[in-house]
Amino acid sequence: MLIIPAIDIIQGKVVRLHQGDFNKITFYSDEPIKIAMAWQEKGARLLHLVDLEGARDGKLKNKDTIVDIVKNIDILCEIGGGIRTESDIEFFLNTGAKRVVIGTKALEGNASLGRLVSKYKEKIVVSIDFSGGRVAKKGWQEETDLTPGDCVDMMQEAGVKTIVVTDIRLDGTLKGPNVKRIKEIINSKDISVIASGGISSIEDIRKLKEIENKNLEGVIVGRALYEGKVKLEEAIKIAEPTRN
Repeated sequence: MLIIPAIDIIQGKVVRLHQGDFNKITFYSDEPIKIAMAWQEKGARLLHLVDLEGARDGKLKNKDTIVDIVKNIDILCEIGGGIRTESDIEFFLNTGAKRVVIGTKALEGNASLGRLVSKYKEKIVVSIDFSGGRVAKKGWQEETDLTPGDCVDMMQEAGVKTIVVTDIRLDGTLKGPNVKRIKEIINSKDISVIASGGISSIEDIRKLKEIENKNLEGVIVGRALYEGKVKLEEAIKIAEPTRN
């Protein structure tokens, strides 16, 4: 299980939102490259980079900042937020991203998604962001009629290999992850899952590790890392014991 530090970006700065609310922003750094380098030095093997303004507005706003990060570190990156066109996908993959994370675009229909997956294979990851029982899109600003289960089924039918599952109500709250929902998805579907939202402590990492299912690829950690509630090196020792 990978520990994946999140670097969420607004106006070129590293931030975190509380429950996806753009009126509740905490700024952590004006130097995202230094943050990325720090996570690399502490042992991260993959970073999760998000253009939050792009996710909200449907148009990339922090492209240059993200490109600078990718080009200045040696570890892999997955990139999301505002990727709504195939040219956006091509741009980041050509820049050196391991894969791109799409959300809103993935809900346009299985035919469109299936074509992208057929072309880009495992380089397409889909983000399933939900609040309560409904999936949200457009930077979490618009609720759909889809349940998380509906969405996972759609992704499997389209051939998607990996999904990021985020409980919006927990994201940025330090209240712990929705272990029950994560278990439901992992145990009922044959798809690789990255858990996101609510990580608050090393104990949360242990709880997810205890699921012991090969489909749990990793967990994204944001605010808990930035506020020192989780030490990256310690989390990696628990989640990736074979590395140590």
